[in-house]
Amino acid sequence: MRLAELIHAHMPSVRTIGGYARVDNIRNKSVSQLSALKDVGYSNFYFGNESGDDAILDRMRKGYHAEFVVEMLQRLDAAGMEYIMNFLGGLGGHGYGLAHAQKSADVINKLHPTLVYASELTLFPDTPLSRDVHAGKFFEATEVERLEELLEFISDLQIHTIFKAEHVTIPVPIRGSIPEQQEQMCDTVRKLVGYARQGKFDTYRSQVLGL
Repeated sequence: MRLAELIHAHMPSVRTIGGYARVDNIRNKSVSQLSALKDVGYSNFYFGNESGDDAILDRMRKGYHAEFVVEMLQRLDAAGMEYIMNFLGGLGGHGYGLAHAQKSADVINKLHPTLVYASELTLFPDTPLSRDVHAGKFFEATEVERLEELLEFISDLQIHTIFKAEHVTIPVPIRGSIPEQQEQMCDTVRKLVGYARQGKFDTYRSQVLGL
């Protein structure tokens, strides 16, 4: 609240205050406190929830499960504060994309984010997950699997929201309103799946140099 007071005092043109957040940042805040924060301009925090699959959340050491994500973000819904959620495709690795997409969409369908933003797991050297790949403990999803997972995720969303997959880790930007443009986006991803099966994205991941 003090930070909001300073921002409004010194930058009176500011109307909203956003930022990046973890789901557990809400743990110590009541609905009334969140509502008070909304009233002074806090809005559309970007939550890197990434997954709704408990097994993946444990493996990535997020520190919470899907039920906790729903419980916390429902407080924002009750407070009337707008927010953004994230989906990280490929997080389950080879052979696990469809289940990951379904469980993640199921969590989001219980909430009311203004925007759902998707990106893709892209590994860089000297990270724990890269070391797991070299050790044979984690097998990356193929480009076909990634796009099939994205298709499943978009198809499974049942709420009114905006969907964007415009990150550098996505070979072709996808955006639109759900449900109004849901099928149109799915058609685009189906075409990309076809291109991926032809090998057209085989070298894409190696060209991503930064996030």
